[in-house]
Amino acid sequence: MKFYPLLLCTLLHVSSLQAQQKFPVSGRAVDTKKEPLAYADVSILQLPDSSLVTGGIADDKGDFSLDAAPGNYLLSVEYLGFKRLVFPVRLFQDLRLGDITLKEDFGELEGISFSAQRDLMELKLDKRIYNVDADLNNQGTNASEMLENIPSVTVDAEGNVSLRGNQSVRILIDGKYSGFASTADALKQLQTDRIERVEIITNASARYDAQGDAGIINIILKKNNKDGFNGSVNLRGGYFPEYGGGLNLNYRKNKFNYFLSYNINQSSSPANSTTYQRLRSADTSFTYRQLYHHDRDKLRHDGTLGMDYDINDRHTLSAAVNFRTGAGNNFYDRVYENLDAADILTSRDTRLEDNTEQEELLEATLTFKRKLKKKGGEWNTEVKMFRDRDFERSDYRETSTAYTESRKEKSHAFVTEQFFLFQSDYILPIGAEGKLETGVRSQWRNMDNDFGLSRLEGEHWEAPGRFNDRFNYDEKVHAAYLMGSNTFGKLGAQLGVRAEYSDITTEQASLASPHHKQYINFFPSAALSYKASETGTFQLSYSRRIQRPGQWDLMPFMKFGDNREMRIGNPDINPEFTDVIEGGWMQYFKQGSLLSSLYYRRTTDKIERMAEAGADGIIYRIPMNIAGRDATGLELNGSYNPYNWLRLTSGFNFFYQSVTGTYKGDAFRTDNFSWTNRTSVNITLPYRIRMQVSSNYQAPSVHPQGKTLAIFYGDFGLSKDLWKNNATIGVNVRDVLNSRRWKNETNTATIYAISDFQWRPRSIRLTFTYRFNQPNKETRNNRGSFDSSQDMEG
Repeated sequence: MKFYPLLLCTLLHVSSLQAQQKFPVSGRAVDTKKEPLAYADVSILQLPDSSLVTGGIADDKGDFSLDAAPGNYLLSVEYLGFKRLVFPVRLFQDLRLGDITLKEDFGELEGISFSAQRDLMELKLDKRIYNVDADLNNQGTNASEMLENIPSVTVDAEGNVSLRGNQSVRILIDGKYSGFASTADALKQLQTDRIERVEIITNASARYDAQGDAGIINIILKKNNKDGFNGSVNLRGGYFPEYGGGLNLNYRKNKFNYFLSYNINQSSSPANSTTYQRLRSADTSFTYRQLYHHDRDKLRHDGTLGMDYDINDRHTLSAAVNFRTGAGNNFYDRVYENLDAADILTSRDTRLEDNTEQEELLEATLTFKRKLKKKGGEWNTEVKMFRDRDFERSDYRETSTAYTESRKEKSHAFVTEQFFLFQSDYILPIGAEGKLETGVRSQWRNMDNDFGLSRLEGEHWEAPGRFNDRFNYDEKVHAAYLMGSNTFGKLGAQLGVRAEYSDITTEQASLASPHHKQYINFFPSAALSYKASETGTFQLSYSRRIQRPGQWDLMPFMKFGDNREMRIGNPDINPEFTDVIEGGWMQYFKQGSLLSSLYYRRTTDKIERMAEAGADGIIYRIPMNIAGRDATGLELNGSYNPYNWLRLTSGFNFFYQSVTGTYKGDAFRTDNFSWTNRTSVNITLPYRIRMQVSSNYQAPSVHPQGKTLAIFYGDFGLSKDLWKNNATIGVNVRDVLNSRRWKNETNTATIYAISDFQWRPRSIRLTFTYRFNQPNKETRNNRGSFDSSQDMEG
């Protein structure tokens, strides 16, 4: 790695040799009351034809800064509901314009709809930004349901998230690991109305945590910095039974900014499935059909309380506390129809489970931000810690037509996760457009799992040692990175390297000694971009990533509800490593944009869950390092606005992957071609009514021991703004056709199984949101096209 410092120094030094100097134009967009216009649209236009030179969006305080070569230009500032302001500027040195005041456009009437809407997807070379409020199908949903609406992101029946067909994805909250996104169930408890946007990063640089070889999904929560008191209140209800509400409050005065959010949600979640399973061996065979149904009722609370203190213009101290609590009462009904060799029913077993669960999460964050005197320079330091506890107890009663007595069991699973993070990042501008970035990160994570199963034998409860144990997972990861970037005319370059030292210990109480692993890895990244024109840019990037096994991959046992099939962990598995190469072309059109990406991923020590038939007749699904994977894909994401009232958004991901490995001494190879698509149509109607229709399709895919069949479903949403845009009422229908069912097939020498699972039937939700001193972000300005006109449609 010795060549990296030399390359970084060379990259940064060349900034002083650039042929053309650029100067910044900065200012703040405000209204007549000097309130900032967050995310106003700002453009620099060429004289005399007003063609676009460059453009951008102001931040949440209304501040903006754009760079251009010396010359005479027009500056355009616009914001929905305000008159567009255009004026000439002479740019031959740094230009600070101060406050730029826009006046309200009182031509807005109840029967008129503005054409400008916030884009559903903002496409950039290094990431895609999904604006949550712009998607009507997100009304009243949770984070897990919201992620299903993002192109190239899929969520399976158990809540596992995949990006480009790969489940090894890192999910962050505000750029950091959080208890609000640590598990599939945690995402189901985070309400979407707390989320501002989602960033999809498919090939992350050395700046980011190396975990997650498929990429990073970064969920950004809402936070308002507007002066004075403002906020929103929302109510929601629906069928299947679900109701709740929440509030987001913000108060800013002088140097202090206080924020508070709270949500309560009561939901009932039914699900059903059927499974046909046949076990074959040399001396016996066993066939059954399982009919499954559950009802999960849960009451949840979550919230945030925090403050920002602007010590001065360059230093800010922030603190926040997040909490989540939940209590559930769940019922599971499993019927096993035992069949003979001709699939004729011989007996029926019924297994009923009453389950109670209690969980609580407490998370605290302290952040210090310092802006350097040189523009663009900053130093940010953050400390975060949380404790997440989940306690479950279940009582089982099993009956059969083959015997008269009933069998009783009970189980418990007590899981506690503790987490601590220290992170510090430094950005130093070099020359006109270069910068040097460096940082350190240290995290500790501990998960303790106490699980057990007891059976009633006569008048006494007996606890088999195999199913009663305690498992502890302790992880320490220390990291540092160095990265440099610069621009040379139309060419941009970025080069970096990240080093991570991992110290992981797993300990099972029933075993004599713990498993201890230590390793250090280097994760280089590089990117080149070329701006072919004002509307087209190409980028080529490379990165190396890691996927460490999760807690469910390592812990021996978790659930005992299905006593014929169990998912268990494997403490001996190693992390996966992936090298990623990606090329992308970003093309803007007058009425839309298209991002085309071609990627290749090579993974070693690939973890696959393999099904094995145990001597006790139970099928165990166990994770193992058995394979290598080569994956190639083409991703297309585009938006098109043919008319002021119509917006089309679509995302395709076509991928081919080959998995090769050895299992039980036998070599295997699995080739799979599959694709996914999400398409949405947004229509703006008169009287501030908006409508959205969307569809999702996942093609069949092949796995080492079977395949997943195709799935298609559609959603519908409708909303209307009320009371001078201060309130919104909305309705959405998820899975309009009631076709969202997962179908899987397993086929090995000893196991054949086919299952059909519906996690949640078609549902409908009604939502109401009232805002005070706050604009509707669903209809603010955007940069969806280069047409910056403020046309109105009656």
